[in-house]
Amino acid sequence: MCKDGDKMSMEFKFNEERKREYRKMGYWGDATLADYWQTTVLKVPEKVAVIDLQGSIYTYAELDDAAGRVATFLKKLGVTPGDIVSVQLPGWSEFTVIYVACLKIGAVINPICTRIHADELLYILNKCETKVLFIPSEFKNYDYAEMLKSISPKIPSLIQVVMVDKGKKVVNGITLEKVIREHSPLECNSKCGADDLAAVMVTSGTESFPKCVMLTHNNIISSEKAFAASINLNYLDIMLMPAPVTHATGFHHGVILPFMLGAKSVLQDIFNSDTSLSLIENEKCTVSMGSTPFVYDILIALKKKKYNISSLRFFICGGAPIPRHMVKDALKEGIKIISCYGATESVPHTVVRPDDPIERVINTDGLVVQGTEIRAVDEKRRPVAVGVEGEEASRGPNVFMGYFKEPELTAKVLDEDGWYYGGDLCIIDKNGYIRITGRKKDIIIRGGENVSCNEIEELLLQHPNIRETGVVGMFDERLGEKICAYVVLNDPSKGLTLEETKAFLYKKNVCKGKHPERIEIVESLPRTMSGKVQKFVLRKFIKEKLEEEKKIIDRLPILISK
Repeated sequence: MCKDGDKMSMEFKFNEERKREYRKMGYWGDATLADYWQTTVLKVPEKVAVIDLQGSIYTYAELDDAAGRVATFLKKLGVTPGDIVSVQLPGWSEFTVIYVACLKIGAVINPICTRIHADELLYILNKCETKVLFIPSEFKNYDYAEMLKSISPKIPSLIQVVMVDKGKKVVNGITLEKVIREHSPLECNSKCGADDLAAVMVTSGTESFPKCVMLTHNNIISSEKAFAASINLNYLDIMLMPAPVTHATGFHHGVILPFMLGAKSVLQDIFNSDTSLSLIENEKCTVSMGSTPFVYDILIALKKKKYNISSLRFFICGGAPIPRHMVKDALKEGIKIISCYGATESVPHTVVRPDDPIERVINTDGLVVQGTEIRAVDEKRRPVAVGVEGEEASRGPNVFMGYFKEPELTAKVLDEDGWYYGGDLCIIDKNGYIRITGRKKDIIIRGGENVSCNEIEELLLQHPNIRETGVVGMFDERLGEKICAYVVLNDPSKGLTLEETKAFLYKKNVCKGKHPERIEIVESLPRTMSGKVQKFVLRKFIKEKLEEEKKIIDRLPILISK
Protein backbone atom coordinates (compact mmCIF):
# COMPACT_ATOMS: atom_id res chain seq x y z
CA MET A 1 0.00 0.00 0.00
CA CYS A 2 1.00 3.65 -0.26
CA LYS A 3 3.87 4.52 2.01
CA ASP A 4 2.30 7.83 3.04
CA GLY A 5 -1.14 6.55 3.87
CA ASP A 6 -3.88 4.08 3.08
CA LYS A 7 -6.90 6.30 2.43
CA MET A 8 -8.35 3.88 -0.08
CA SER A 9 -7.73 0.66 1.80
CA MET A 10 -11.24 0.53 3.21
CA GLU A 11 -12.96 1.22 -0.10
CA PHE A 12 -12.62 -2.27 -1.55
CA LYS A 13 -11.70 -5.77 -0.52
CA PHE A 14 -9.69 -8.13 -2.67
CA ASN A 15 -10.72 -11.71 -3.11
CA GLU A 16 -7.48 -13.02 -1.63
CA GLU A 17 -7.73 -16.37 -3.42
CA ARG A 18 -8.09 -14.70 -6.82
CA LYS A 19 -5.36 -12.22 -5.96
CA ARG A 20 -2.95 -15.09 -5.30
CA GLU A 21 -4.06 -16.81 -8.50
CA TYR A 22 -3.52 -13.68 -10.63
CA ARG A 23 -0.08 -13.19 -9.16
CA LYS A 24 0.83 -16.85 -9.60
CA MET A 25 -0.20 -16.71 -13.27
CA GLY A 26 1.72 -13.47 -13.84
CA TYR A 27 -1.26 -11.22 -14.55
CA TRP A 28 -0.62 -9.15 -11.45
CA GLY A 29 2.76 -8.14 -10.06
CA ASP A 30 4.54 -5.49 -8.02
CA ALA A 31 5.23 -2.95 -10.79
CA THR A 32 3.08 0.19 -10.86
CA LEU A 33 2.18 2.41 -13.78
CA ALA A 34 4.80 4.85 -12.47
CA ASP A 35 7.37 2.09 -12.89
CA TYR A 36 6.26 1.46 -16.47
CA TRP A 37 6.49 5.17 -17.21
CA GLN A 38 9.98 5.50 -15.73
CA THR A 39 11.22 2.45 -17.63
CA THR A 40 10.05 3.91 -20.94
CA VAL A 41 11.67 7.29 -20.18
CA LEU A 42 14.97 5.52 -19.56
CA LYS A 43 14.66 3.47 -22.77
CA VAL A 44 13.54 6.11 -25.26
CA PRO A 45 13.98 9.59 -23.72
CA GLU A 46 14.17 11.42 -27.08
CA LYS A 47 11.21 9.66 -28.71
CA VAL A 48 7.99 11.66 -29.13
CA ALA A 49 5.56 10.51 -26.48
CA VAL A 50 2.50 12.57 -27.35
CA ILE A 51 1.33 15.31 -29.71
CA ASP A 52 -2.00 17.08 -30.03
CA LEU A 53 -3.87 19.27 -32.49
CA GLN A 54 -2.99 22.41 -30.54
CA GLY A 55 0.69 22.05 -31.41
CA SER A 56 1.95 20.62 -28.10
CA ILE A 57 4.68 18.02 -28.61
CA TYR A 58 6.51 16.22 -25.80
CA THR A 59 9.30 13.70 -25.97
CA TYR A 60 9.35 11.20 -23.13
CA ALA A 61 12.14 13.13 -21.41
CA GLU A 62 10.38 16.48 -21.83
CA LEU A 63 7.09 15.13 -20.56
CA ASP A 64 8.80 13.51 -17.59
CA ASP A 65 10.38 16.84 -16.70
CA ALA A 66 7.08 18.74 -16.99
CA ALA A 67 5.21 16.08 -15.00
CA GLY A 68 7.87 16.21 -12.29
CA ARG A 69 7.31 19.95 -11.90
CA VAL A 70 3.53 19.49 -11.65
CA ALA A 71 4.15 16.73 -9.10
CA THR A 72 6.20 19.12 -6.97
CA PHE A 73 3.37 21.65 -7.13
CA LEU A 74 0.77 19.05 -6.09
CA LYS A 75 2.93 17.85 -3.23
CA LYS A 76 3.39 21.43 -1.95
CA LEU A 77 -0.39 21.80 -1.95
CA GLY A 78 -0.60 18.82 0.39
CA VAL A 79 -1.70 16.17 -2.08
CA THR A 80 -0.57 12.82 -0.72
CA PRO A 81 -0.80 9.21 -1.96
CA GLY A 82 -4.42 8.15 -2.26
CA ASP A 83 -5.78 11.69 -2.67
CA ILE A 84 -7.92 12.23 -5.74
CA VAL A 85 -7.00 14.74 -8.44
CA SER A 86 -9.78 15.43 -10.96
CA VAL A 87 -8.94 16.35 -14.54
CA GLN A 88 -11.59 17.72 -16.90
CA LEU A 89 -9.63 18.22 -20.10
CA PRO A 90 -10.09 17.37 -23.77
CA GLY A 91 -7.54 15.40 -25.78
CA TRP A 92 -4.57 17.62 -25.06
CA SER A 93 -1.00 16.56 -24.30
CA GLU A 94 -1.31 18.24 -20.92
CA PHE A 95 -3.67 15.49 -19.79
CA THR A 96 -0.80 13.01 -20.01
CA VAL A 97 1.51 15.45 -18.19
CA ILE A 98 -0.96 15.73 -15.31
CA TYR A 99 -1.55 11.99 -15.13
CA VAL A 100 2.15 11.20 -14.96
CA ALA A 101 2.45 13.84 -12.21
CA CYS A 102 -0.25 11.97 -10.27
CA LEU A 103 1.64 8.70 -10.73
CA LYS A 104 4.81 10.27 -9.37
CA ILE A 105 3.18 11.22 -6.05
CA GLY A 106 0.76 8.29 -5.80
CA ALA A 107 -2.34 10.42 -6.34
CA VAL A 108 -5.45 8.90 -7.91
CA ILE A 109 -6.62 10.51 -11.15
CA ASN A 110 -10.31 11.13 -11.75
CA PRO A 111 -10.87 11.92 -15.45
CA ILE A 112 -14.10 13.85 -16.11
CA CYS A 113 -15.69 14.37 -19.51
CA THR A 114 -15.68 17.98 -20.75
CA ARG A 115 -19.40 17.73 -21.47
CA ILE A 116 -20.21 17.35 -17.77
CA HIS A 117 -21.26 20.67 -16.28
CA ALA A 118 -22.42 22.22 -12.98
CA ASP A 119 -24.72 19.77 -11.14
CA GLU A 120 -23.07 16.54 -12.32
CA LEU A 121 -19.59 17.99 -11.80
CA LEU A 122 -20.50 19.09 -8.29
CA TYR A 123 -21.75 15.57 -7.52
CA ILE A 124 -18.56 13.91 -8.84
CA LEU A 125 -16.12 16.24 -7.10
CA ASN A 126 -17.86 15.86 -3.75
CA LYS A 127 -18.19 12.11 -4.18
CA CYS A 128 -14.44 11.84 -4.82
CA GLU A 129 -13.46 14.49 -2.25
CA THR A 130 -11.29 16.02 -4.94
CA LYS A 131 -8.26 17.96 -3.70
CA VAL A 132 -7.19 19.59 -6.98
CA LEU A 133 -9.09 20.13 -10.21
CA PHE A 134 -7.55 20.82 -13.64
CA ILE A 135 -9.85 22.43 -16.21
CA PRO A 136 -9.52 24.20 -19.56
CA SER A 137 -9.94 27.96 -19.38
CA GLU A 138 -12.21 27.52 -22.39
CA PHE A 139 -13.19 24.69 -24.70
CA LYS A 140 -15.82 24.67 -27.44
CA ASN A 141 -16.78 28.23 -26.42
CA TYR A 142 -17.66 27.11 -22.89
CA ASP A 143 -16.27 29.08 -19.96
CA TYR A 144 -15.30 26.47 -17.35
CA ALA A 145 -13.88 29.01 -14.91
CA GLU A 146 -17.18 30.89 -14.85
CA MET A 147 -19.10 27.66 -14.31
CA LEU A 148 -16.87 26.74 -11.36
CA LYS A 149 -17.61 29.98 -9.57
CA SER A 150 -21.11 28.75 -8.78
CA ILE A 151 -20.11 25.31 -7.48
CA SER A 152 -16.60 25.59 -5.97
CA PRO A 153 -17.89 27.00 -2.63
CA LYS A 154 -19.95 23.80 -2.32
CA ILE A 155 -16.86 21.53 -2.56
CA PRO A 156 -15.17 21.58 0.88
CA SER A 157 -12.32 19.25 -0.13
CA LEU A 158 -11.20 21.38 -3.10
CA ILE A 159 -8.03 23.33 -2.32
CA GLN A 160 -6.93 24.41 -5.80
CA VAL A 161 -8.22 24.80 -9.37
CA VAL A 162 -5.61 24.91 -12.14
CA MET A 163 -6.49 26.13 -15.64
CA VAL A 164 -4.97 24.85 -18.86
CA ASP A 165 -5.18 27.72 -21.33
CA LYS A 166 -3.33 26.40 -24.43
CA GLY A 167 -1.94 29.84 -25.18
CA LYS A 168 -5.07 31.85 -24.30
CA LYS A 169 -4.67 34.63 -21.78
CA VAL A 170 -6.12 33.94 -18.37
CA VAL A 171 -6.58 37.01 -16.21
CA ASN A 172 -7.23 35.29 -12.88
CA GLY A 173 -6.22 31.96 -11.44
CA ILE A 174 -3.27 29.57 -11.63
CA THR A 175 -2.38 28.09 -14.99
CA LEU A 176 -0.57 24.84 -15.74
CA GLU A 177 1.99 26.78 -17.77
CA LYS A 178 2.83 28.87 -14.71
CA VAL A 179 3.03 25.77 -12.50
CA ILE A 180 5.54 24.13 -14.84
CA ARG A 181 7.57 27.33 -15.20
CA GLU A 182 7.84 28.10 -11.48
CA HIS A 183 8.51 24.66 -9.98
CA SER A 184 11.45 22.29 -10.05
CA PRO A 185 11.10 18.58 -10.91
CA LEU A 186 10.19 16.27 -8.06
CA GLU A 187 13.31 14.83 -6.46
CA CYS A 188 11.81 11.53 -5.32
CA ASN A 189 8.63 9.72 -6.30
CA SER A 190 6.25 8.51 -3.61
CA LYS A 191 6.25 4.75 -3.22
CA CYS A 192 2.91 3.08 -3.88
CA GLY A 193 1.89 -0.51 -4.49
CA ALA A 194 0.44 -2.16 -7.58
CA ASP A 195 -2.74 -2.98 -5.62
CA ASP A 196 -3.40 0.69 -4.84
CA LEU A 197 -5.94 2.71 -6.77
CA ALA A 198 -4.61 4.32 -9.93
CA ALA A 199 -7.82 5.83 -11.28
CA VAL A 200 -11.45 6.52 -10.48
CA MET A 201 -13.26 6.56 -13.82
CA VAL A 202 -16.66 8.17 -14.31
CA THR A 203 -19.09 6.01 -16.26
CA SER A 204 -21.43 7.39 -18.90
CA GLY A 205 -24.20 6.98 -16.37
CA THR A 206 -26.83 4.27 -16.46
CA GLU A 207 -28.24 5.54 -13.18
CA SER A 208 -29.54 8.98 -12.21
CA PHE A 209 -26.00 10.06 -11.32
CA PRO A 210 -22.64 8.91 -12.70
CA LYS A 211 -20.87 5.99 -11.05
CA CYS A 212 -17.21 6.15 -10.10
CA VAL A 213 -15.28 3.03 -11.07
CA MET A 214 -12.22 2.08 -9.00
CA LEU A 215 -9.23 0.64 -10.89
CA THR A 216 -5.88 -0.37 -9.39
CA HIS A 217 -2.51 -0.27 -11.09
CA ASN A 218 -2.71 -4.04 -11.53
CA ASN A 219 -6.18 -3.77 -13.09
CA ILE A 220 -4.98 -1.33 -15.74
CA ILE A 221 -1.62 -2.96 -16.39
CA SER A 222 -3.10 -6.43 -16.85
CA SER A 223 -5.87 -5.18 -19.14
CA GLU A 224 -3.52 -3.20 -21.39
CA LYS A 225 -0.93 -5.96 -21.63
CA ALA A 226 -3.60 -8.49 -22.61
CA PHE A 227 -5.25 -6.09 -25.05
CA ALA A 228 -1.95 -5.22 -26.74
CA ALA A 229 -0.93 -8.89 -27.00
CA SER A 230 -4.27 -9.83 -28.58
CA ILE A 231 -3.85 -7.39 -31.48
CA ASN A 232 -0.04 -7.30 -31.65
CA LEU A 233 0.52 -3.69 -30.60
CA ASN A 234 4.11 -2.70 -29.84
CA TYR A 235 6.57 0.22 -29.46
CA LEU A 236 6.56 0.83 -33.23
CA ASP A 237 2.87 1.66 -33.29
CA ILE A 238 1.49 5.20 -33.49
CA MET A 239 -1.93 5.48 -31.87
CA LEU A 240 -4.40 8.08 -33.14
CA MET A 241 -6.94 8.71 -30.40
CA PRO A 242 -9.98 10.74 -31.51
CA ALA A 243 -12.04 9.55 -28.53
CA PRO A 244 -12.01 11.67 -25.33
CA VAL A 245 -9.07 10.91 -23.02
CA THR A 246 -11.50 11.08 -20.10
CA HIS A 247 -13.45 8.12 -21.53
CA ALA A 248 -12.26 4.58 -20.86
CA THR A 249 -11.23 4.17 -24.51
CA GLY A 250 -9.10 7.29 -24.69
CA PHE A 251 -7.70 6.98 -21.16
CA HIS A 252 -6.62 3.35 -21.38
CA HIS A 253 -5.61 3.09 -25.02
CA GLY A 254 -4.74 6.67 -25.98
CA VAL A 255 -2.81 7.69 -22.85
CA ILE A 256 -1.67 4.66 -20.83
CA LEU A 257 -1.07 1.92 -23.40
CA PRO A 258 1.27 4.02 -25.58
CA PHE A 259 3.61 4.84 -22.69
CA MET A 260 3.53 1.27 -21.42
CA LEU A 261 4.74 0.17 -24.86
CA GLY A 262 7.01 3.14 -25.52
CA ALA A 263 4.83 4.04 -28.50
CA LYS A 264 3.65 7.43 -29.78
CA SER A 265 0.24 8.91 -28.96
CA VAL A 266 -1.55 11.34 -31.29
CA LEU A 267 -4.46 13.05 -29.54
CA GLN A 268 -7.41 14.69 -31.33
CA ASP A 269 -9.48 16.92 -29.05
CA ILE A 270 -12.42 17.56 -31.40
CA PHE A 271 -13.35 14.80 -33.81
CA ASN A 272 -13.52 15.66 -37.48
CA SER A 273 -13.21 12.88 -40.02
CA ASP A 274 -10.99 14.84 -42.44
CA THR A 275 -8.73 15.87 -39.57
CA SER A 276 -8.43 12.24 -38.46
CA LEU A 277 -7.54 11.12 -41.96
CA SER A 278 -4.98 13.92 -42.31
CA LEU A 279 -3.39 12.87 -39.01
CA ILE A 280 -3.19 9.26 -40.16
CA GLU A 281 -1.57 10.41 -43.40
CA ASN A 282 0.86 12.94 -41.91
CA GLU A 283 1.80 11.16 -38.67
CA LYS A 284 1.78 7.69 -40.26
CA CYS A 285 -0.60 6.40 -37.58
CA THR A 286 -0.77 2.62 -37.49
CA VAL A 287 -3.86 2.15 -35.32
CA SER A 288 -6.85 4.14 -34.15
CA MET A 289 -9.85 3.50 -31.95
CA GLY A 290 -13.33 4.89 -31.36
CA SER A 291 -17.04 4.19 -31.50
CA THR A 292 -19.22 3.55 -34.55
CA PRO A 293 -19.90 7.24 -35.45
CA PHE A 294 -16.17 7.82 -35.97
CA VAL A 295 -16.05 5.06 -38.60
CA TYR A 296 -19.29 6.27 -40.19
CA ASP A 297 -17.92 9.80 -40.70
CA ILE A 298 -14.51 8.60 -41.88
CA LEU A 299 -16.11 6.44 -44.57
CA ILE A 300 -18.19 9.38 -45.81
CA ALA A 301 -15.05 11.57 -45.93
CA LEU A 302 -13.13 8.95 -47.91
CA LYS A 303 -15.82 8.92 -50.57
CA LYS A 304 -15.28 12.66 -51.09
CA LYS A 305 -11.50 12.84 -50.87
CA LYS A 306 -8.66 10.36 -51.01
CA TYR A 307 -6.01 10.16 -48.31
CA ASN A 308 -2.89 8.04 -48.03
CA ILE A 309 -3.83 5.87 -45.05
CA SER A 310 -1.65 2.90 -46.00
CA SER A 311 0.11 3.09 -42.61
CA LEU A 312 -3.13 2.24 -40.76
CA ARG A 313 -3.13 -1.41 -39.76
CA PHE A 314 -6.65 -1.35 -38.37
CA PHE A 315 -9.31 0.72 -36.62
CA ILE A 316 -10.59 -0.74 -33.34
CA CYS A 317 -14.28 -0.11 -32.84
CA GLY A 318 -16.19 -0.48 -29.57
CA GLY A 319 -18.79 1.17 -27.38
CA ALA A 320 -21.78 0.15 -29.50
CA PRO A 321 -22.68 -2.67 -31.89
CA ILE A 322 -21.07 -2.23 -35.32
CA PRO A 323 -23.41 -2.57 -38.33
CA ARG A 324 -22.11 -5.43 -40.44
CA HIS A 325 -22.40 -3.47 -43.69
CA MET A 326 -20.08 -0.84 -42.20
CA VAL A 327 -17.30 -3.40 -41.75
CA LYS A 328 -17.64 -4.38 -45.42
CA ASP A 329 -17.72 -0.75 -46.59
CA ALA A 330 -14.60 0.01 -44.56
CA LEU A 331 -12.70 -2.88 -46.12
CA LYS A 332 -13.51 -1.49 -49.58
CA GLU A 333 -11.92 1.80 -48.50
CA GLY A 334 -8.81 0.08 -47.19
CA ILE A 335 -9.68 0.19 -43.49
CA LYS A 336 -9.78 -3.01 -41.49
CA ILE A 337 -12.27 -2.76 -38.64
CA ILE A 338 -11.59 -4.76 -35.50
CA SER A 339 -14.47 -5.02 -33.08
CA CYS A 340 -13.96 -5.10 -29.33
CA TYR A 341 -16.28 -5.30 -26.36
CA GLY A 342 -16.06 -4.25 -22.75
CA ALA A 343 -17.10 -1.64 -20.22
CA THR A 344 -15.47 0.91 -17.92
CA GLU A 345 -15.81 -1.74 -15.21
CA SER A 346 -14.26 -4.44 -17.37
CA VAL A 347 -12.31 -2.66 -20.10
CA PRO A 348 -12.28 -4.36 -23.52
CA HIS A 349 -12.04 -8.01 -22.65
CA THR A 350 -13.01 -9.43 -26.02
CA VAL A 351 -11.53 -8.39 -29.35
CA VAL A 352 -11.43 -9.67 -32.91
CA ARG A 353 -7.92 -10.77 -33.86
CA PRO A 354 -6.21 -9.09 -36.84
CA ASP A 355 -5.79 -12.44 -38.62
CA ASP A 356 -9.35 -13.66 -37.98
CA PRO A 357 -11.34 -14.63 -41.08
CA ILE A 358 -13.68 -11.97 -42.44
CA GLU A 359 -16.75 -13.86 -41.19
CA ARG A 360 -15.66 -13.36 -37.59
CA VAL A 361 -14.71 -9.75 -38.20
CA ILE A 362 -18.21 -9.07 -39.53
CA ASN A 363 -20.33 -11.30 -37.32
CA THR A 364 -18.72 -11.24 -33.87
CA ASP A 365 -17.39 -8.91 -31.18
CA GLY A 366 -14.30 -10.98 -30.70
CA LEU A 367 -12.63 -13.58 -28.54
CA VAL A 368 -11.74 -13.14 -24.90
CA VAL A 369 -8.27 -11.75 -24.11
CA GLN A 370 -5.77 -13.78 -22.10
CA GLY A 371 -6.51 -13.98 -18.40
CA THR A 372 -10.18 -13.07 -18.68
CA GLU A 373 -13.17 -15.39 -18.60
CA ILE A 374 -16.63 -14.73 -20.04
CA ARG A 375 -19.94 -16.53 -19.87
CA ALA A 376 -23.58 -16.00 -20.71
CA VAL A 377 -26.01 -16.51 -17.82
CA ASP A 378 -29.76 -16.67 -17.23
CA GLU A 379 -31.84 -14.56 -14.81
CA LYS A 380 -30.49 -16.56 -11.87
CA ARG A 381 -26.93 -16.10 -13.11
CA ARG A 382 -26.58 -19.73 -14.12
CA PRO A 383 -24.50 -20.39 -17.27
CA VAL A 384 -26.58 -21.08 -20.39
CA ALA A 385 -25.68 -23.46 -23.19
CA VAL A 386 -23.47 -22.53 -26.14
CA GLY A 387 -25.39 -20.48 -28.68
CA VAL A 388 -28.13 -19.50 -26.21
CA GLU A 389 -28.66 -15.83 -25.42
CA GLY A 390 -27.90 -14.72 -21.88
CA GLU A 391 -26.49 -11.86 -19.86
CA GLU A 392 -22.76 -11.39 -20.42
CA ALA A 393 -20.52 -11.79 -17.39
CA SER A 394 -16.75 -11.35 -17.22
CA ARG A 395 -14.09 -12.17 -14.67
CA GLY A 396 -10.40 -11.46 -14.73
CA PRO A 397 -7.48 -9.36 -13.50
CA ASN A 398 -8.86 -6.37 -15.43
CA VAL A 399 -12.23 -6.25 -13.64
CA PHE A 400 -12.73 -3.21 -11.42
CA MET A 401 -12.67 -3.21 -7.62
CA GLY A 402 -16.10 -1.67 -7.18
CA TYR A 403 -17.89 1.65 -7.29
CA PHE A 404 -16.36 4.35 -5.12
CA LYS A 405 -18.36 4.72 -1.88
CA GLU A 406 -21.15 2.54 -3.30
CA PRO A 407 -20.86 -0.93 -1.66
CA GLU A 408 -24.53 -1.84 -2.22
CA LEU A 409 -24.40 -0.85 -5.88
CA THR A 410 -21.15 -2.77 -6.26
CA ALA A 411 -22.69 -5.91 -4.77
CA LYS A 412 -25.45 -5.85 -7.41
CA VAL A 413 -23.02 -6.25 -10.31
CA LEU A 414 -19.86 -7.78 -8.82
CA ASP A 415 -20.20 -11.09 -6.99
CA GLU A 416 -17.86 -12.62 -4.41
CA ASP A 417 -16.21 -14.81 -7.03
CA GLY A 418 -15.18 -11.78 -9.10
CA TRP A 419 -17.80 -12.01 -11.86
CA TYR A 420 -19.00 -8.69 -13.25
CA TYR A 421 -22.54 -8.56 -14.67
CA GLY A 422 -22.89 -5.56 -16.97
CA GLY A 423 -26.46 -6.09 -18.13
CA ASP A 424 -25.69 -6.71 -21.82
CA LEU A 425 -27.18 -9.70 -23.60
CA CYS A 426 -24.96 -11.91 -25.74
CA ILE A 427 -24.49 -15.20 -27.54
CA ILE A 428 -21.21 -17.10 -27.23
CA ASP A 429 -20.46 -19.63 -29.98
CA LYS A 430 -18.67 -22.96 -29.71
CA ASN A 431 -15.32 -21.31 -30.50
CA GLY A 432 -15.70 -18.76 -27.69
CA TYR A 433 -16.51 -15.80 -29.94
CA ILE A 434 -19.11 -13.42 -28.56
CA ARG A 435 -21.83 -11.38 -30.23
CA ILE A 436 -23.61 -8.68 -28.23
CA THR A 437 -27.32 -8.95 -29.03
CA GLY A 438 -28.98 -6.39 -26.78
CA ARG A 439 -29.12 -5.23 -23.18
CA LYS A 440 -31.13 -5.59 -20.03
CA LYS A 441 -30.56 -2.06 -18.79
CA ASP A 442 -32.90 0.67 -19.84
CA ILE A 443 -30.24 2.75 -21.55
CA ILE A 444 -29.56 4.29 -24.92
CA ILE A 445 -26.12 3.86 -26.46
CA ARG A 446 -25.69 7.10 -28.35
CA GLY A 447 -22.41 7.22 -30.21
CA GLY A 448 -20.81 4.77 -27.79
CA GLU A 449 -21.95 6.69 -24.70
CA ASN A 450 -24.51 5.25 -22.29
CA VAL A 451 -27.45 7.56 -21.63
CA SER A 452 -29.90 6.73 -18.86
CA CYS A 453 -33.54 6.78 -19.98
CA ASN A 454 -34.64 7.18 -16.38
CA GLU A 455 -32.47 10.25 -15.90
CA ILE A 456 -33.87 11.99 -18.98
CA GLU A 457 -37.42 11.09 -17.96
CA GLU A 458 -36.90 12.62 -14.52
CA LEU A 459 -35.58 15.81 -16.09
CA LEU A 460 -38.42 16.06 -18.60
CA LEU A 461 -41.03 15.60 -15.89
CA GLN A 462 -39.83 18.87 -14.39
CA HIS A 463 -41.15 20.69 -17.45
CA PRO A 464 -44.42 22.46 -16.50
CA ASN A 465 -46.33 21.04 -19.47
CA ILE A 466 -45.17 17.41 -19.29
CA ARG A 467 -47.31 15.04 -17.24
CA GLU A 468 -45.88 11.68 -18.33
CA THR A 469 -42.95 10.60 -20.43
CA GLY A 470 -41.24 7.51 -21.78
CA VAL A 471 -37.75 7.75 -23.32
CA VAL A 472 -36.41 5.16 -25.74
CA GLY A 473 -33.67 4.83 -28.32
CA MET A 474 -34.38 5.14 -32.02
CA PHE A 475 -32.14 3.87 -34.79
CA ASP A 476 -29.61 6.26 -36.29
CA GLU A 477 -27.18 5.21 -39.00
CA ARG A 478 -24.35 7.35 -37.66
CA LEU A 479 -24.72 7.31 -33.86
CA GLY A 480 -26.33 3.87 -33.58
CA GLU A 481 -29.15 5.32 -31.49
CA LYS A 482 -30.66 8.73 -30.83
CA ILE A 483 -32.97 9.83 -28.04
CA CYS A 484 -36.74 9.79 -28.62
CA ALA A 485 -39.06 11.08 -25.90
CA TYR A 486 -42.77 10.25 -25.83
CA VAL A 487 -44.64 12.82 -23.77
CA VAL A 488 -48.16 13.28 -22.45
CA LEU A 489 -48.93 16.98 -21.96
CA ASN A 490 -50.75 18.68 -19.12
CA ASP A 491 -52.25 21.17 -21.56
CA PRO A 492 -52.25 19.80 -25.13
CA SER A 493 -53.46 23.15 -26.49
CA LYS A 494 -50.11 24.74 -25.59
CA GLY A 495 -48.17 22.06 -27.46
CA LEU A 496 -44.46 21.36 -27.07
CA THR A 497 -41.72 21.59 -29.67
CA LEU A 498 -38.33 19.91 -29.74
CA GLU A 499 -36.64 23.31 -29.62
CA GLU A 500 -38.60 24.29 -26.49
CA THR A 501 -37.63 21.01 -24.84
CA LYS A 502 -33.95 21.49 -25.60
CA ALA A 503 -34.04 25.08 -24.34
CA PHE A 504 -35.59 23.87 -21.07
CA LEU A 505 -32.88 21.23 -20.57
CA TYR A 506 -30.14 23.68 -21.51
CA LYS A 507 -31.26 26.02 -18.73
CA LYS A 508 -30.98 23.09 -16.31
CA ASN A 509 -27.32 22.56 -17.34
CA VAL A 510 -28.05 19.20 -18.98
CA CYS A 511 -25.34 18.34 -21.52
CA LYS A 512 -26.38 18.16 -25.18
CA GLY A 513 -25.64 14.45 -25.34
CA LYS A 514 -28.70 13.89 -23.13
CA HIS A 515 -31.10 16.14 -25.05
CA PRO A 516 -33.93 14.32 -26.89
CA GLU A 517 -33.59 14.45 -30.66
CA ARG A 518 -37.24 13.74 -31.27
CA ILE A 519 -40.45 14.48 -29.36
CA GLU A 520 -43.57 12.39 -29.91
CA ILE A 521 -46.68 13.85 -28.28
CA VAL A 522 -49.22 11.17 -27.35
CA GLU A 523 -52.49 11.06 -25.39
CA SER A 524 -51.30 8.22 -23.17
CA LEU A 525 -48.40 5.82 -22.70
CA PRO A 526 -48.79 2.05 -23.08
CA ARG A 527 -48.51 0.45 -19.65
CA THR A 528 -48.56 -2.98 -18.04
CA MET A 529 -51.20 -4.00 -15.50
CA SER A 530 -48.79 -2.92 -12.77
CA GLY A 531 -48.42 0.53 -14.31
CA LYS A 532 -44.97 0.20 -15.89
CA VAL A 533 -44.45 1.85 -19.27
CA GLN A 534 -44.11 -0.73 -22.03
CA LYS A 535 -40.91 0.48 -23.62
CA PHE A 536 -40.91 -2.26 -26.25
CA VAL A 537 -44.16 -0.86 -27.61
CA LEU A 538 -42.67 2.64 -27.83
CA ARG A 539 -39.60 1.29 -29.62
CA LYS A 540 -41.83 -0.55 -32.08
CA PHE A 541 -43.86 2.62 -32.73
CA ILE A 542 -40.84 4.79 -33.49
CA LYS A 543 -39.19 2.09 -35.60
CA GLU A 544 -42.31 1.81 -37.78
CA LYS A 545 -42.66 5.58 -38.01
CA LEU A 546 -39.05 6.03 -39.09
CA GLU A 547 -39.41 3.31 -41.70
CA GLU A 548 -42.56 4.97 -43.07
CA GLU A 549 -40.86 8.37 -43.19
CA LYS A 550 -37.91 6.86 -45.04
CA LYS A 551 -40.27 5.39 -47.65
CA ILE A 552 -41.80 8.82 -48.22
CA ILE A 553 -38.36 10.43 -48.56
CA ASP A 554 -37.27 7.71 -50.99
CA ARG A 555 -40.37 8.37 -53.10
CA LEU A 556 -39.90 12.16 -53.20
CA PRO A 557 -37.82 12.24 -56.42
CA ILE A 558 -40.53 10.21 -58.21
CA LEU A 559 -43.34 12.41 -56.90
CA ILE A 560 -41.48 15.59 -57.85
CA SER A 561 -40.74 14.31 -61.36
CA LYS A 562 -44.43 13.58 -61.86
